[in-house]
Amino acid sequence: MVVPGSWRRRTTAALLAVTLLLLAACERGAAGPEPPGDTGGDQRYGAAPAPDPEVTYQPDVVFVGGGGGSVRGLSEDALTWRIDPDADGADKLARGKVMFLTGRAVGRVLDVRRDGDDLAVLLGPVDITEVIRDGTFSGDRPVSLQSPTRYDAGTPFWAEYDAEGGGTGGGTGSVTPVSTVAGAGQAGGAATFGVTRRASGLGEQRAAGFAIRPICCAGGVGVQFSYDGGGLRLEGTVQLVMKSPSARFHLEIRGATVQRAELRISGLAALRVGIAGATDRGQNINKRIPIPLDFSVPVGQILGVPFSVTATQLIGVQTAFTAKDGNIKASGEWSLGGSVGFGYANGEFGVTEPWNLSVRNSITDSIYGPSVGVNGIIVHYQAAFRAGLGAFGFTAGLYTTVTATVGLTVGSALGAPLALCRSTQLGLFLDYGVGYSIPAGLAKAINVFLRLFNAGSIEAKGGVGRVDNVFNKLDVQPDKKICRG
Repeated sequence: MVVPGSWRRRTTAALLAVTLLLLAACERGAAGPEPPGDTGGDQRYGAAPAPDPEVTYQPDVVFVGGGGGSVRGLSEDALTWRIDPDADGADKLARGKVMFLTGRAVGRVLDVRRDGDDLAVLLGPVDITEVIRDGTFSGDRPVSLQSPTRYDAGTPFWAEYDAEGGGTGGGTGSVTPVSTVAGAGQAGGAATFGVTRRASGLGEQRAAGFAIRPICCAGGVGVQFSYDGGGLRLEGTVQLVMKSPSARFHLEIRGATVQRAELRISGLAALRVGIAGATDRGQNINKRIPIPLDFSVPVGQILGVPFSVTATQLIGVQTAFTAKDGNIKASGEWSLGGSVGFGYANGEFGVTEPWNLSVRNSITDSIYGPSVGVNGIIVHYQAAFRAGLGAFGFTAGLYTTVTATVGLTVGSALGAPLALCRSTQLGLFLDYGVGYSIPAGLAKAINVFLRLFNAGSIEAKGGVGRVDNVFNKLDVQPDKKICRG
């Protein structure tokens, strides 16, 4: 889930080196990139690739020169890169090609057109094997995730899609723009895109009435959120607690096929959830919000490829208040094993190690919500860790996604003389693989937008992957027939 970069001026020696590499590539496959230059754009838009004789790229990969210095901006949809039309290789960009400008500006070209003085390139996700045909990439040491760089997307239309409208399953879903609070992607009221800031200065974002404050990464990843509107108030926190988080990966590609892959995210300690909600009108909500920012740590160039490890997040809340005075409040914590990830070899997957999950603070014990009706709330949280190329969730490479779904229910106070029933349903899922993976509802929302360009569509997944349900348990208190239904 890549740090910005730039192209150095080519010296005579560098030109000679590139010439030799191009001659070698004629025998091995597609030509590699030219050496990077020093334009100062790498802290905003990603590091440029560099040639290496041990890497063969796919023939439809177009290397655009200038690195981050050739980027003039990222549009509000966070999919369209505005670049210098005079940059080396820019004239070769066309629909269906793969643009490789920097470690963040890489993807399948869905549309390209001149827009004023800029060249607007609409990029879609791409499988890592559609970029690299041959190469073995491995970090020499674990990558610390404690001090990432924050990349704000700004106000992409896709950053909120309505689960009630089918955003998580069938139907098209509806999309609402996201606004960013000043200090978290805005200056003087004007949104800025591709801007970075250290993760210590976390700003607040807004989507569909939610105020969202992401957490990352020294103590883990998570989200603080609140909502106040239409007679409904919510606030909560979901966090994957981590101690000294780090990442390690290995990727071997031969003949555009993944031969071996491994990704391990270490330091996982606990899952912590706290939620409080109330309504005075029986109002309910059902939203899923992909948070439009990356927390990214550069790995550096491995055989000239500017890999990074990136964390992205999604939060969803669904309420089920059956009475006008509905309310519910709960908090709890589960301890987790020390790492999450996967290994892949000989066409088969295996998780790095099984999780040892146990209750640290019972959330069921804490559920409180006196009301004349039955009240419930579901919190859906997703944290994705990616090692590869790309930006804002559309990253090509290795990925592992942790999804936690916590459903809470408290019975009517009218039944309290018999039993005040409380229950918690916890589900934990791992989605992992090599390629890319984005929420299906999000892909549908983006495809509606792509129709405006006659740009075809994107798939929710590419490459090889697997989903495992690693934990699913219902806890009911008191353990009586009346509460178990």
